[in-house]
Amino acid sequence: MTQRPKAGWTLAVVCLAAVLLTLDITIVNVALPEIAGELQARLDGLQWAINGYTLAFAALLLTSGSVSDRVGRRAIFTAGVVLFTAASAACGSAWSPGALVAFRIAQGVGGAMVMGTAMALIAGAYPAGRARQSAIGAFSAAGGAAAGLGPLAGGLLVDTLGWRWIFWINVPVGVLVLAGALLRLREPARQAPAGRIDALGAALAVVMLFVLNYALIAGPDQGWGSPGVLATLVAGLVLLGLFGVVQARRPYAVLDVRLFRVPTLPILVVAPLAGRLGQKISASRLMAGGFALITVAFLLLARVGPDSDWSVAFPGFVLLGVGGALAFPPLLGVTLDVVPRERAGMASGLSNTFFPLGTATGVALFGAIFTSRIGAELPGRAAAVAGGRFDLVSGSDLEAARSAFTGALSTTCLVAAAAGPAGVAISLLLIRARDMEPVPVST
Repeated sequence: MTQRPKAGWTLAVVCLAAVLLTLDITIVNVALPEIAGELQARLDGLQWAINGYTLAFAALLLTSGSVSDRVGRRAIFTAGVVLFTAASAACGSAWSPGALVAFRIAQGVGGAMVMGTAMALIAGAYPAGRARQSAIGAFSAAGGAAAGLGPLAGGLLVDTLGWRWIFWINVPVGVLVLAGALLRLREPARQAPAGRIDALGAALAVVMLFVLNYALIAGPDQGWGSPGVLATLVAGLVLLGLFGVVQARRPYAVLDVRLFRVPTLPILVVAPLAGRLGQKISASRLMAGGFALITVAFLLLARVGPDSDWSVAFPGFVLLGVGGALAFPPLLGVTLDVVPRERAGMASGLSNTFFPLGTATGVALFGAIFTSRIGAELPGRAAAVAGGRFDLVSGSDLEAARSAFTGALSTTCLVAAAAGPAGVAISLLLIRARDMEPVPVST
């Protein structure tokens, strides 16, 4: 199928933006000790340089994608690149922990504007089918490669030029992305939904997603039974219900609930778990295969013991990567294929919103299982052992600590593996071929 004019340039600009944002997410962790030393801050306080970015990013994805359907995806994307690049320069010049956290939040806002529109720009440049799936695969591969290189690049920059360069390096790359967006990025004529921007729905979406993600991030540290975490969880659920009521009554909503009648709801819920590699293998079978491999991977990882070397875990990590590769890149194509073109920004933002929310949920759930398993064997020392701080354990208890650590890892992997068959079943039942043809919103 012939691709549209400028499609190659659109893909190149969006892929470079994905590399820039993904590197920035993974690169900062490496530099935290050096940042803490120079800014005279505690590591636990500086953790909000990461959490602040994550919360702003997660809270604004849906709104950014939805608003771009009305005001233009290129405009939102370009503004996001400008904000992200300027905030990166400011992070590199931060004079205090508070300033760094504030500038990281600004980075998260810019990143949400970029990623919330990225897939919609690809959908506009490439028609549905093989060409779009290949473009999405390239986009996913670019992000995956950047994620893998992030810690290595971060360590190299910190060791040679200093921690500030992990942010300053973003500036020339951001300028390059901005130049490409201004000179080469094009989008088809928009069929913008009628009506004004839903300001109330946008505000509710931002606050609701911020609150829910905050609760999931704070829960493992503060305790799930703490009043602050419980209050935040309740507030998030109340806001979620209010958001649904408001959206159902507005024809110009941030999240058009009419899409769920198409029948899109199962696709959008499962989309973060699904993918379609091509037209030869159906989305449901490809997704089920990915889950099956992930299940086997976790079963293999559960074999790791206190005396195991790297070769025991290696096959599990390989299968985990292969299973994820089968599921992750095509999932975005599934989401875009089942909605009308004029809602591509909304679908892109909604699908991307599940990733940080799902990551926070997974970290909270499996972290709780991991820590509680260690605590059952080593009361009072769970935090140190769970964090891998074996240097804080006395010599006589070191063997018990290592045994508790690997035992907790095995338990966590077995729980994860148990969810795999459910993923296979959901894939085969909910991803249906007849849903791949988008139905106009007016129906």
